[in-house]
This record gives sequence, C-alpha cells and structure tokens, in this order.
Amino acid sequence: GIKIRLKCRPSVFNFGFKHRASQKWMATKAISLLAAFVWHVHAAPNSRMCIKNSGGSCYVSDCYKWREATGGVACDAGRCFCNDTSCSGVDGGCYTKDRKYTVVGASNTSNETTWYTFTNARWPEVVLRTASLSTNSALYATKSIDDESRFSLVMPPLGQYGDEPSFLMYSKKWPDGVVLIQKQVIDGSIIYSPSCAYIVNGVGASLPLPDMMMSLVVAPEPTADKTPLVMLKSYPYQAYIYVAQTSTAITALPAYESDPGAGGYWMVHPPLPANIMKGLPLFKGKRCSTSCGEVSKSLSMVSVSSSLVGVVIAAILAILPSMRA
Repeated sequence: GIKIRLKCRPSVFNFGFKHRASQKWMATKAISLLAAFVWHVHAAPNSRMCIKNSGGSCYVSDCYKWREATGGVACDAGRCFCNDTSCSGVDGGCYTKDRKYTVVGASNTSNETTWYTFTNARWPEVVLRTASLSTNSALYATKSIDDESRFSLVMPPLGQYGDEPSFLMYSKKWPDGVVLIQKQVIDGSIIYSPSCAYIVNGVGASLPLPDMMMSLVVAPEPTADKTPLVMLKSYPYQAYIYVAQTSTAITALPAYESDPGAGGYWMVHPPLPANIMKGLPLFKGKRCSTSCGEVSKSLSMVSVSSSLVGVVIAAILAILPSMRA
C-alpha cells in the first residue's frame, strides 16, 4: 500500500513568531478558535434589553480587562461577549444587570413601553416606517400610521462615554428588529443603508452594540412654533436618514453623510422627556446647500397630534358596522 508521512515543522505554523512560546500560544489560540467554529459555540443570545457583543476582538489576544467594567467578558469564536449575567454598554464594557438598559418614556415604577412616531419635517404627511423583515429590511416614508411606524427607544449603559444619549430603536411590529444604518463599500464608493435588522438572528445578531445604535441629534432648524426637531443619525457613522425629493412609498430611504436638509429633520410624537431632549447634541456639521427644502409651516405638535387622532377615529369608524351586527 501507499504510505503517506505528514511532518509538521514548527517553522511552518509559527504565525511569524520565532519564539517557541509565542508559537505555542498562537497554535493553542488557533485551535481554540477552530473548535469554537466547528462546535458552533455561541454566547448567550441577545435580547431587547441586553446586547452581548461588546465589539472587542480576541483572535490574536485575550479580551481587554477594561471590558470587565462591572461584569464579565468571555472570548467566543474570536469575539468578546459579555457573560450570562452581563450586558454590553455603549463604551464596549460589560456591565452587570444592575446597570440596566432603560426604556425612554417609561415611569420609574414600570417598564411600560412608550411608542414614538417620527413625522418628516419637509413632508409632514409621511412618517418613518419599517417593511416586512421577512422579505425586506429597508425603511420607508409612508402615510400609514400603524405598528410598522411606531418605535421604542432603549438606552444602554453609557459607561465611560459621558452622558450623551444613544438608543436602540426598536420596531413595534417587529419586536426584535432594531433600526440601524449599515456601511458598505461598493465599487470603491461608500454607501450608507438604513435598515431594520433582527438582533436575535441574522445580520443584526452578529453586530456589536455600537453598530446597532442610533443617535438623535437636534436639527439646525425648529418648526414655525419653535418646537425642536431631531435628526436620525447612525451612532458609529456620520450618516443621517432622510426623505429625498424623489422618495415614494415604495422607495427605500437613503442616508446622507452631512445635513440632508429639511427632509432629514423629524418631529417625535409624543414629545421626548425633557431630560432626554436636554441631553441631545446639537448638529454642528456642514449645513445643507443644495435641494435642501424647507421645514413645512404646517408642521407643529398640534397638527401631528391631530393627524394621529384622525387615524384613531378612522379605525373606530371602520369597526362600528361589525359591532352593530
């Protein structure tokens, strides 16, 4: 029979390290990573109120000790995840669950969710809306006010990054779907794509917390009655969701790297709590100079409230015939 001899020389598997101890450490690390992938070792899954991926990498070294802020961290398949009793903070540290994720608008005695709608300042007849996550993860602007156009805001622990609020923006229709902006390089050009991604499985589940988050930035122009407007910005990127002049109900919303003009300003309803609004940063970038549009003079908190009341009345009238029957 044919005999095959395999001989593995240390110099072949040394990852560029000449010191034998370094070779051994790297070989051990490589084997552990391979075992993680082969055996499908996974950290505890995400939940709405606890994201596990801290954003750290442990392919070539252990997770940094500073990530153990008040909780524990573990290396899993080359990434640093918070352990079963910890959740990731905005700064990439792992925090025990006494440093809770907080629901914006909830009272101190309950975790009841407040659902927010985002009305466009240039075209106040449309609101931000998700699509069907099973077939389409894009965001749209439509006239429909329903569960697809209602969102909750959850604030993770800020850690060492100060007190500027940043949010996980969850869809009411898709409870495990979070609004985010993905960065892609296509044919040498950077493209920012707003979308809604699942945090439990799929693309969203593999992302670190910062990549899932949105920032709310105070827009450079308020409404005619001086009500502040906000811009929907990616937390890690200078990219803002906006409604373009050519947008339709079937056109996915884009994101722009600077001030997109009035189409990128939004009125939040109900109003954000005063302490949250006070902590939002002001837009300080380059102002829009082309095809900027104007904040609609008809936009005000009163008009937005009236439109929502109209939707409720229409829904009630629609079910009255069946109630009479």
